[in-house]
Amino acid sequence: MQHSSTRRVMPLRQGFALLFVGLTVAGCASVESYLGPMGNIFSSTPAPPAQPTRTSDLDCPQVTVRTGAATWQIPPGTGPTGIRYQASLGQLARECAILGETMTVKVGVEGRVLVGPKGGPGAVSVPVRIAVIHEGPQPRTLWTKFYSIPVTIGQGTTQAAFAQVEDDVTFQLPVNKSELAAYVVYVGFDPQGATPARPKQKAAKAKAKPKAAPKGAPPPAAAPPPQQFAPPPGTFAPPPPPPAR
Repeated sequence: MQHSSTRRVMPLRQGFALLFVGLTVAGCASVESYLGPMGNIFSSTPAPPAQPTRTSDLDCPQVTVRTGAATWQIPPGTGPTGIRYQASLGQLARECAILGETMTVKVGVEGRVLVGPKGGPGAVSVPVRIAVIHEGPQPRTLWTKFYSIPVTIGQGTTQAAFAQVEDDVTFQLPVNKSELAAYVVYVGFDPQGATPARPKQKAAKAKAKPKAAPKGAPPPAAAPPPQQFAPPPGTFAPPPPPPAR
């Protein structure tokens, strides 16, 4: 079981005020993010038909960065002088609501891409994954989704910010509500998620079984024994032995 790294986490009602300038979430005043303005990304979200019950911060699973998935670079495995781009995660936020026997979590992720010594202007796709894990002796994945976030590096810039919001992280509530304390929302870079899956090879067709003989038909004749090949005619036989005297 992996342990998560420490990140500053706050309820989405306060966290998205820091993530996105100009947002007012449930009456909380917005504060400019250190990565710059991101815009109002929730303006087009329709209201659900039934009003969900807002949960307290104690009922809402914590959101944190997965251990070993806090940074990502291109190309992978190179030294500092060979890096083109390197991405890191910054602010995380979440907000939970319960509707019936399900919980829906809004998750916000903010990060930045730095231009390395070998990098320059261009487009980069940042591989990010969000997952809900029920931690324990045998961790269980409750929800997971991969995102390829496009980031444009402008001419003469050394970094660019990116953000991703998922407002439908929905999963079943446990029968024992105390188990919610073991639910964790993980965020991290997932380069393997961007690798296209190899096409599966078609299985070889099984040989057709011989059809059974119809009832009442005589059994098939036994195969003849292999022939013993005699010397071909016209060959020379050894001469007969001389008569005894």
